[in-house]
Amino acid sequence: MEIISEIGLNHGGSLDKALEMIRISKECDCQTVKFQFYNVDLLCADRNCFESYKLLDKIKMRPGWIPYLAAECKRWGIEFLVTVFDRFGAEQLADYVTRYKIASPEAANITFLKQVASFGKPLLISTGKVTSEQLDRIFDEIKVPIELLYCISKYPALTSDYKLSEIKRLKKRYGCKVGVSCHCAGIKNALDAVDKGADIVEKHFTLTNDTVDAAVSIYPCDLKKMCEIIRRNNER
Repeated sequence: MEIISEIGLNHGGSLDKALEMIRISKECDCQTVKFQFYNVDLLCADRNCFESYKLLDKIKMRPGWIPYLAAECKRWGIEFLVTVFDRFGAEQLADYVTRYKIASPEAANITFLKQVASFGKPLLISTGKVTSEQLDRIFDEIKVPIELLYCISKYPALTSDYKLSEIKRLKKRYGCKVGVSCHCAGIKNALDAVDKGADIVEKHFTLTNDTVDAAVSIYPCDLKKMCEIIRRNNER
């Protein structure tokens, strides 16, 4: 069972805070920390989010952070995972990550997936905005190992929005590891997903309530509690 601490952009543009969150994630017993790495000009052009440009530019992960974050993850024995949004970002990270995370809006872009897959690393793909036909094409055409994270693209989502039976359906159809990216408040949905057979749990993590993803994030005490419950139940 893999537990991913989704730091995302909750570092608020502070390298020191990002490094601190790596340490705390490890102390809570997560195996992986995940960041987001984008070129704000490309991201906003692709997503028509010009009104968010200044905020996204302010809180972005800087290219110069990459070796420091990777080294800190290595020091703590935790995987450094990053969501990439363009092939240039994937190239910059190629020497530092063992796989790439793909957000669901980008997952439908088969050309982009092939560009990222050209670096020869596995892909962890969120399914929130991907159709069944698009997923079939991904598994037909992408020639690197793929894992899936079932999710609902609402921030925050309700537990009732999640149809956790999808986890077993996706496992059966594609024969790969399938987890959940939880966009609900609290930890209940993540724990329910484990009961439904999730191999991976990704949960947003924050230190303060003023971060961009605070509405779907949990604090260190709840992250530790979630990890403890999952580990304990897996030992039964």
